[in-house]
Amino acid sequence: MTKPGVGTLVVVGSMNVDLTVRTRNLPNPGETVIGRGISRGPGGKGSNQAAAAARLGANPILVAALGADEDGVFLREAAAKQGINIDLIRQEKGSATGTALITVDDAAENFIVVSPGANNQLTSEMLQRSLFEIGKAAVLCLSLEVPVDTALAAARASAVMGAITVLNLSPYSPKAIAIMPLVDVAVLNEGEALAAVGLRGLPAERPWQAVGALLGETGAKNAVITLGAEGAIVLENLQNGPISPVRIEPTRVRPVDTSGCGDAFAGAMAGELAHGADLLAAARFASQVAAYAATGRGTQASYPTRGQLQEWLEQGEAAAVDEVEQKATVRAEISEADRSA
Repeated sequence: MTKPGVGTLVVVGSMNVDLTVRTRNLPNPGETVIGRGISRGPGGKGSNQAAAAARLGANPILVAALGADEDGVFLREAAAKQGINIDLIRQEKGSATGTALITVDDAAENFIVVSPGANNQLTSEMLQRSLFEIGKAAVLCLSLEVPVDTALAAARASAVMGAITVLNLSPYSPKAIAIMPLVDVAVLNEGEALAAVGLRGLPAERPWQAVGALLGETGAKNAVITLGAEGAIVLENLQNGPISPVRIEPTRVRPVDTSGCGDAFAGAMAGELAHGADLLAAARFASQVAAYAATGRGTQASYPTRGQLQEWLEQGEAAAVDEVEQKATVRAEISEADRSA
């Protein structure tokens, strides 16, 4: 394969076939609910992150493992269509391709169960051979739907490659804390952040400074904590302090399906970092991408191109301006009526 140049993004992670059913509400334990149809599409945290970056103009290299089956062929072809470099996606004989079972309710909430399949065959030995072929990279993005030992090996190799290491600590595993000293940017949701530092809830005073200090004790250098509809928190210089959390205000939307939004955030942010953006700017951009993704159904199918995102943001700003002007007109009419009375 061609040796990558400046700006290269490498994603090490999972590939799954997503089987998604929509329901009125998520079932309680022991409860059966009736779903509305079923859809099949490409997914997996690694594949999603790479797809988000690719649709925004990157040419990410995905290192992953698939089964030697029809689902594996489907996912390879889907990745190639997204603009992902698939040279280092291996198909393993004797393994089934990973599958994710996803239920999404009418409030856009979801639960996901993953059967890893061939993702567990992405061993540290296979990974090291693949990364040796790449040589150098700007950013290496990791997540945890592959074995933790593989992610740890990737983080170690990332330092040798001279790359910024981004770890999406999802799905959370206590074993993954061993990776944190090798991580330049940890991406976590609030629950993952609290689990990583051993807290049951946010501290009452200076909560994000406290969480940042505890994340610093794990060895992480910087962290971005995603808060869903409430935006995100950027925590920089965790090793040097003082910690000054920066809140990224959310782009308000009416969500349709939130599955894959965290992956859209991580992939978009990693792509921006690979092209030289600073962490705060990359996280702000990623928050907008994740908001856009929440307005569509499915995971990768809901991710925007850069042009689609810009048009959507401009429409949102125009709508906001119209709303302000309409309210101002109503207030003026009321005031005029009061004076006339």
